Amino acid sequence: MGIEDEEQMNLWNTLAAILHLGNINVAADRSDQARVPDLAQAELACHILGIPSDSFLKGLLTPRVRAGREWVTQSRTKAQVLYSLDALAKTLYGKSFGYLVERINQSMERPSIKSSFIGVLDIAGFEIFKVNYKNTKLMTDE
Repeated sequence: MGIEDEEQMNLWNTLAAILHLGNINVAADRSDQARVPDLAQAELACHILGIPSDSFLKGLLTPRVRAGREWVTQSRTKAQVLYSLDALAKTLYGKSFGYLVERINQSMERPSIKSSFIGVLDIAGFEIFKVNYKNTKLMTDE
């Protein structure tokens, strides 16, 4: 499809980071405040994404929120942190998928011998879509 090696690696890295986000273990202390007992998965996900893990964990566990005219630090519960991790993973995956669809659409606008079909493997099986380059766009379910 004409997607450069660096773009492919970036997509693979984003997918790897999403999977590591799902492996972050969140626990609650006696006061129901969330904590991450083992930092390895969080540090790995942050390393792949190129963000500092200490800032990520601070924003995840004790974010600063605006209350009126002031900024206050808020402690999060285990459920809130898990919800935030799920929302982050879903957003990263959705944006990556949208980007991939857009790149495929761009490559279909410039047909070549290499891009005469698109194969999709989903839960129902493998399907091949023949590409008609005139007025054809790959669509998402959105």
